[in-house]
Amino acid sequence: MNENTYKLISVALLCTTIAASAFAVYNNFQFNELKKDYAAVLSELEDFTAQVDLMIDYGNGTVTWYNDTRIQSGSSVLDATVVVCGAEYQTSDFGAFITSVNGMQPDSSHFWMWSTYEDGWEVGMVGADQYNIHDGDIIRWTYTSITEW
Repeated sequence: MNENTYKLISVALLCTTIAASAFAVYNNFQFNELKKDYAAVLSELEDFTAQVDLMIDYGNGTVTWYNDTRIQSGSSVLDATVVVCGAEYQTSDFGAFITSVNGMQPDSSHFWMWSTYEDGWEVGMVGADQYNIHDGDIIRWTYTSITEW
């Protein structure tokens, strides 16, 4: 190879290095802008949502947690369970009654019961459709039998 070939290769490498550097700077700028936008949206989202932990205890040793789940503020335990687990329910004069959580349906001797955790687990004193969740709530649904309760 002659001297002109080396110069041509050097110029080509220099051009690709400059182009790659400019692309990297541009992408870094775009990333930082998106990061700012994300932080702003998350801040707004926090004003309209509550962050909760939802536990599903299937009564057979299997437990599923849905931690740090964002639910619309003012939602009930029932609303949160329907959104997170696709729960199904029926309503009556006494409130809502869960008929299925993640596809698991109660039989004649079992039912779904909900509770909250503060200093220990406390059984919900109202129907799941009557208790509005609050930011930081820990909610548990337990598949239990009448004899265990």
